[in-house]
Amino acid sequence: MDRKGNSLAPGACKFSTHFDARLEAVPLALDFVATALRTGFVSDERIARSELILEELFRNAVLHGYAGQAGGVWVGVCLPDDGEPGFWLEDEAAPFNPLAGAGDQHGPDPGQAIAAQPVGGVGLLLIRQLSRHVEHAIIEGRNRTTVTI
Repeated sequence: MDRKGNSLAPGACKFSTHFDARLEAVPLALDFVATALRTGFVSDERIARSELILEELFRNAVLHGYAGQAGGVWVGVCLPDDGEPGFWLEDEAAPFNPLAGAGDQHGPDPGQAIAAQPVGGVGLLLIRQLSRHVEHAIIEGRNRTTVTI
């Protein structure tokens, strides 16, 4: 997949909202992103990609970032004029870059049983394959992952 530069300028991110860091909020976040992307006439295929990626990121923030503690997750949707839509997700959990060291992740080994597969890395592989560009930063103490679809 092409990995050219991210075009999600701050002015292109017109939609954002906050969710409690709970798994029950995942469908609400998915609906928020899909609805916002539809306002920009984004294709169903790109919306489906966004939903899969967002679900992975949101669930990881809840399950691993907050690990059952109370917290919040912020989601923003970007509709730049150049046709490269995307979204960002922020949390206030402990600083963690899911992309660090990701070059060593090759995904699951199809020759091994599921129970024998190492934990982790498959979600990141999914995110990288379904996105055009993904990056992570710590902004004002928050983890922010930005995804261009």
